[in-house]
Amino acid sequence: MDEHVSRAMWRLYEPIHSVVYFDQDAPNRYRAVGLKGGWMSYFASRSAALGTPSAEVVEALFYHFAPALVKRAIPTSWELAKPDEILKVRHEIAFDAIRNGVGSTLDKNEMAQLAKELLEAAISLPISGRVLYAAHLNVDWGQSSEQLLFGAATLLREHRGDTHNAALAAQGIDGVQSHLLQIAAGAVTHDVIFPTRGWSVEAWNEGFHKLLSAGILSGYSTPQNPILTELGQSVKHRIETQTDQNSNPWTSMESSRLIRLRDRLAIVSMQVKKYVGFPVNNPIGV
Repeated sequence: MDEHVSRAMWRLYEPIHSVVYFDQDAPNRYRAVGLKGGWMSYFASRSAALGTPSAEVVEALFYHFAPALVKRAIPTSWELAKPDEILKVRHEIAFDAIRNGVGSTLDKNEMAQLAKELLEAAISLPISGRVLYAAHLNVDWGQSSEQLLFGAATLLREHRGDTHNAALAAQGIDGVQSHLLQIAAGAVTHDVIFPTRGWSVEAWNEGFHKLLSAGILSGYSTPQNPILTELGQSVKHRIETQTDQNSNPWTSMESSRLIRLRDRLAIVSMQVKKYVGFPVNNPIGV
């Protein structure tokens, strides 16, 4: 079965947004404005568009992460650096990665057209229920094609993320359980996702046993190697279908225009992944 166009496009724009997480020099650049690098930079830079949200708000938005991991960063980060300073560094990291990664692979006109069309698609999406997406609609991305391209990719991925969270919550899936479903679907591995999301072994095992008891995971499963039952496959399919269908500006786009956009996006995505050393096995699953 062919992959839904919404997911296929996500695989292309997600790496463009995610250069800010994988760029090797990013922690040092955040430290220069007062942050302590690492996870503090991640949570602060991703939520700074909301101003200075509380730890509870950030936990709700990024509920795939353990609350204790969030609390190490928020609200302390707002005492160390202002949100606009954090966003400025984030945009500079993205600009440098895209500019240096793409180089002359696309000419200026092609980059400008790509950024314009991707941004048009990004701002056409429904705002209702998408808090992180809505916050980023008010961000000043700058004027360069690289900055606007990063802005468009950010809006698209945060809209999809907000939509995905709503689909997960509607099925009663919590943060740990969302990772177990991803592992069972083959999108990520336990070795990559478990160390990066802050959950204790006890919390992980609790989430595992809840899915087991609900009949979503097979009795042959382990916390490290979950296996979906027929019911589990149905639940997972429902979540992904709702995400794809409700964060999808692509099917309304004229076919030849979408193909051109996709082909240019694929070039940029490949180049920036090479530039920042995007890991093949990564917790994003792309």
